[in-house]
Amino acid sequence: MAAGALQRTRMHRPLPDSLKGWVSDRRISSAGSRSMLLQRRNSAGGLSSMKSIRPREVRIDYLARVEGEANIIIRRGAEEVEEIRLDIFEPPRFFEGFLVGRKYDEVGDIVSRICGICPISHMTTAIQAVEAAMGIDPSPQTKQIRRLMCISQNLASHIIHLYMLALPDYVGYPGFLPMMPKFPQEAEDFLAMKSAMNQVAAIIGGRALHPISMVVGGFTRIPTRADLDDLAERIQKILPLARRTIDRIHGLSSPELHSDSEYLALRKEDLFAINDGIIISSRGLNLETREYPSFFRERQESYGMAKKSFTGQGNTFMVGALARMNLKFNQYHEETRKIMEETGITIPDTNPYHNNLAQALEIYDGTLECLRLLEEIRPQKETPVVRVRGGEGLAVTEAPRGLLMHFYRIDKQGTVEKANLVTPTSHNFANIEKDIRSLATQFPEDDELGYLRLKCAQLVRAYDPCFSCSVH
Repeated sequence: MAAGALQRTRMHRPLPDSLKGWVSDRRISSAGSRSMLLQRRNSAGGLSSMKSIRPREVRIDYLARVEGEANIIIRRGAEEVEEIRLDIFEPPRFFEGFLVGRKYDEVGDIVSRICGICPISHMTTAIQAVEAAMGIDPSPQTKQIRRLMCISQNLASHIIHLYMLALPDYVGYPGFLPMMPKFPQEAEDFLAMKSAMNQVAAIIGGRALHPISMVVGGFTRIPTRADLDDLAERIQKILPLARRTIDRIHGLSSPELHSDSEYLALRKEDLFAINDGIIISSRGLNLETREYPSFFRERQESYGMAKKSFTGQGNTFMVGALARMNLKFNQYHEETRKIMEETGITIPDTNPYHNNLAQALEIYDGTLECLRLLEEIRPQKETPVVRVRGGEGLAVTEAPRGLLMHFYRIDKQGTVEKANLVTPTSHNFANIEKDIRSLATQFPEDDELGYLRLKCAQLVRAYDPCFSCSVH
């Protein structure tokens, strides 16, 4: 289906009939003091048990098509929005606690279980932090192969997010499966691209989910030239599909919302930074990754299970594909920059809904980078050599959703004494609430037609949060 066929209504036009049942709440009287439990459809498409709400409260319980569990609560006063809560109620899993006492070579395997969508990011970041603590500098070949694996995983995550989680909002369906019969080409492209990217982890990492070959100091198995050629052939076939994805996402009619966010990303001078670099921002920040603890602050709110991250000045910020596009679009491949010019994509882009478009660009650009790496890598047999010693190490990488930080203190026997992890969704948490507040001011107080609920759900999904990661 052509990209133009995916275009849908602007913000204040009538909702498609297929969406009305998913966003329109029954009106609930608040005259009584007792709350009553009702079964209502929420904006994400599911039935949920919900308490009666105050007249000026708008809420979405059990936000769907996101990774993890969260509610959105908007409370209005007489003249303005009083409170915004992104209530991440998924239980914490205490990874930082049970990493203490484990050996250095267990850390990567353990933290990869934090997330089934970005296990390679957690594994890579953890291993690099352990290497920093123990004074290990992996070989250039190891760094190249890690880069290849991390890029392929970032793209696989973007593919899932755009097609399964975000796209249904724009074409009038409550989920991906119901829309597949009407959009067979989109479904075929999604499955083909996801399959190709899975093969990178499967062939190089030993399996598609939670790979096993990446270890402290290198890899237990180095791919052969035949392995890399096989992957290159598979990935070359999906390049036209990645190009179509840009057209599809660019053709969507996104709500108008402009944020004054500060954007943060990793940057290197010689290539598009993924696994190392300095932390830069749209407001002039230049920070060595080892200085991360001196600049960022975490705060636990009275609600929700995840911590919020702020700059040292107490400001919110945004990380992820849109931040990367705004800060280092000039490091995209020439073909990608040409597509941006042809389609009229301009920088800076301050609309958080356009994180979807930035992810689409990264799918195409990352596919080109995978092909470059597969051609460039000349496999040489290597055996990881590790000399155990104590120390502290910190690593920051670009996961699919943005900056990911791991810190470990290790004793001289190689045992973890302290662990600290900050995920992209924790970095974005406060900024999401800020953007929801801006969005809420654009809608009538009662939200009788459900526009605000729909657009808030779309906004949160555009950030592509992983609430499970945030409550690690």
